[in-house]
Amino acid sequence: MKTIRLLPLIVLLFGCTQNESLKINPDKVDAEIKTTVVNENFGGVGFDVFDHMHKASRWNYEQVFAKRWRELNPSFARVPDHCKWDFKQIDEVSWFLDVLKETNTEIYVTTFSNNCLIKGKNEIEYVKHEVDNLEYLKKVKGFDRITYYCMANELSLGQWASMVKDLDFFKMVHGLFYNELKSRGLDIELLASDASPFEYWHTIEWAANNMDSITGIYGGHHYINNYDIFDNTFYKYFYDKLKWGADLSKSKNKRFIMGEFGAKQNSNIIDSVMHDANMYNHVPLEKYMGIQVSEAILAIINSGVYACGYWTFSDFPFPTTSHRTNKWGLYHWEIDNYTTKPSYYCLGLLTKFFRGPSEAYEVVSSDSLLRFTALKNKENGSISVAVINRNNLPTKVSINMGALTGDKSFRKYLYDPENVPFNYFGDLQGPSGKISLRNNKLNDVIPAQSLVVYTTCYDEDPPSNVKGLQVENKKDEGRDRAFLTWEANSEKDFCYYRIYRSEKPDVEISGRKQIASTISNSFKDISVHNMPQYYYKVVAVDQSGNAGR
Repeated sequence: MKTIRLLPLIVLLFGCTQNESLKINPDKVDAEIKTTVVNENFGGVGFDVFDHMHKASRWNYEQVFAKRWRELNPSFARVPDHCKWDFKQIDEVSWFLDVLKETNTEIYVTTFSNNCLIKGKNEIEYVKHEVDNLEYLKKVKGFDRITYYCMANELSLGQWASMVKDLDFFKMVHGLFYNELKSRGLDIELLASDASPFEYWHTIEWAANNMDSITGIYGGHHYINNYDIFDNTFYKYFYDKLKWGADLSKSKNKRFIMGEFGAKQNSNIIDSVMHDANMYNHVPLEKYMGIQVSEAILAIINSGVYACGYWTFSDFPFPTTSHRTNKWGLYHWEIDNYTTKPSYYCLGLLTKFFRGPSEAYEVVSSDSLLRFTALKNKENGSISVAVINRNNLPTKVSINMGALTGDKSFRKYLYDPENVPFNYFGDLQGPSGKISLRNNKLNDVIPAQSLVVYTTCYDEDPPSNVKGLQVENKKDEGRDRAFLTWEANSEKDFCYYRIYRSEKPDVEISGRKQIASTISNSFKDISVHNMPQYYYKVVAVDQSGNAGR
């Protein structure tokens, strides 16, 4: 592993003083966006989503999960089902995924903890049961964006990866699913083989050679276990592996999905509970972890992969009654702690601005330690460019926009590990500036070891001011509560509300006065028992981050 020394970072937008210039890489990097399309059909950056599996509360949905999902706006999700669910159990949990309909998120369903299928005993009954559930979700519950399905996570039946050594059985059951879906006219494509790690991707090639006629899409998983977080050889290694998968799929006129990926794995037993997490949780390097994962995402896009799901959107609840919990998420899930982790403000920029359907263009650069990806969204025509600076000094860059030249200025969003954004309620950071092209070039300075996103995916029209705010103070469960209601905003690009509280009638709109963010037009303030009278202000926020007054 390579050890590097991190130098102080300088955040500069449009220039630098003479003293500061000594701390900047003296060589300007020239980059150019070419006309060559490297990814004709990119479906988006997304997440593996388990929140519905934990029977969370309506409060959690409105103020945490759905609020954050709306703002990060992923266009792809890998969602687990359970082989023992029936329609009643689906009814109990599926409402928690309703926000995926609002964001028009494409869904890849995988059956986890698959101990229901028993070889030689119940294959046909099992397949019919699973397809019953898929049909119910798609046609009755309204999840018409369920597009892909795989019968088992990582070829696991009972034991992890057990079907790696029994691919003929995988093919047989896969074929039963294919016939059942086809007989019902369900437009769901089957994925093979969902294998992890790279060492098991030979099963994907086997599937392509032996079961392509019953397979609609290919895919696999991998975690960054063999590369230090600052290892600059990682990008090419990861890109080459993904390019192999994408090219194999393309040779069969199919797409390739990176259904699960993440940073270096680590697990520890704490008080008899297995904590499954990445290596960088709760250590100083945690703030840099998002940079390496973002590097992986850029490799995914540039290699021609269709879509990807980071593991996972949120932690699993803790404390837990289970023997195992998951700590991979972008935010905590504890009794009184739903705060975000640093990677939320890094990966969130990529899910929000690198949605599908898009096409990615080749970018050439004079410095291999600057990673680029450039997308044009096929629906709204917006342009988004991501740049990761792997140099240890801030670096000047001049990007010739080439094929993506236009008149609209670019908003700049920055994730700098030495100055990590944070909001208690998961509000994504706003733009750090706006840059206009000069002679078709975008000129800027990129801080060391940081991610910058430039995008035209925005408008500057704030939502209308919230109307009809009513506050009622009354007892609830024996304690004083303030119940707020207001008229719902109707803007097409409405995202969520911010709630502010003050002891003065003229409520200050500032981060220190914010007490919540929510997608609902009602709120219960539970922290006012035996307190003086409070005053409130509610502000609407749209998908561009514009806030009303």
